[in-house]
Amino acid sequence: MPYRIMIVEDEAILALDLSWLLVDAGYEVAGIARTMHAALRLAAKGSVDLATMDIRLAGGTNGVETALKLWQDHEVRCLFVSASLDKETKCHAQPIGFVEKPIREQDIIASLEAHFRRAT
Repeated sequence: MPYRIMIVEDEAILALDLSWLLVDAGYEVAGIARTMHAALRLAAKGSVDLATMDIRLAGGTNGVETALKLWQDHEVRCLFVSASLDKETKCHAQPIGFVEKPIREQDIIASLEAHFRRAT
């Protein structure tokens, strides 16, 4: 059974591109969320193995807060995918890793594969 990945990204085109990339790589997309609240609702439905997380989200929330809440409430880890990866974010977020935008397929797939190898 493929790993299920939730995409938390407020830009629709980027979310769809990432979704296609993940499906092509053999992952299942559990859904796409644009805000913290949408991500939490999706995670509450269950069966999310990991979330890709943008730092800046719609609705006045940010990816760091969302990642922490996903971990606290649902034990869902996050891989940050953002152009906004400053030192402070890296210190507070404690994600499984960081992939900078623009997304390179080999970077995100390598990060996901490394995480799931460690998790098993």
